[in-house]
Amino acid sequence: MALSVADIITDPEVYSAQRPSLRARILPVRAERRIRVGDMLLFEFENEQTLRYQVQEMVYTERLRDPSEVAHEIDIYSRLLPSSHTLTATLFIELDVLDAVRAELERLAGVQRSIRLEIGGVPVPAEEILGPDEDPDVPSQTVSVHMLRFLLNDDTRDAFRDPAVPVELVVDHPAYNEATPITGTTRTSLIADLALRG
Repeated sequence: MALSVADIITDPEVYSAQRPSLRARILPVRAERRIRVGDMLLFEFENEQTLRYQVQEMVYTERLRDPSEVAHEIDIYSRLLPSSHTLTATLFIELDVLDAVRAELERLAGVQRSIRLEIGGVPVPAEEILGPDEDPDVPSQTVSVHMLRFLLNDDTRDAFRDPAVPVELVVDHPAYNEATPITGTTRTSLIADLALRG
């Protein structure tokens, strides 16, 4: 990420004064990068703007001042940066009834491994971005938030960048089978991600 500790405001009073205007600027960016699949799953595709905001919010809410702690947050969120062949998203499982959360998460167990992009009929499976302490050989538990990446090859990247090629975000799970086309300003925004280097 083209972001350093020096770019982050660590004084809560200074950031608090700027927070409303920064929030007003980021909300439309996040809105156009948000895709709902069915009634429970929300995907928010990340870019440098959304991640910069998340780092700043984390530093503010956790009252982090130590440069090493701020650098740690930057490192965590940098894993979600898109590139020329990678799209990244945060998956939110939205559960309204708190009493039913555990049962619903059990019903949706493994849903984070049941997601793909369909690019002109070609499947591109999601890969979960694990934390530094997570074992890639041990399947992760299904929780309310997961970080995902979609790794594209040259052909699928070029097809995604062609607005004439249909693209869908698909969830294919025994308890949740839904799909949503990626079109309009959302598609345009994600195409811009694939113009990045890296």
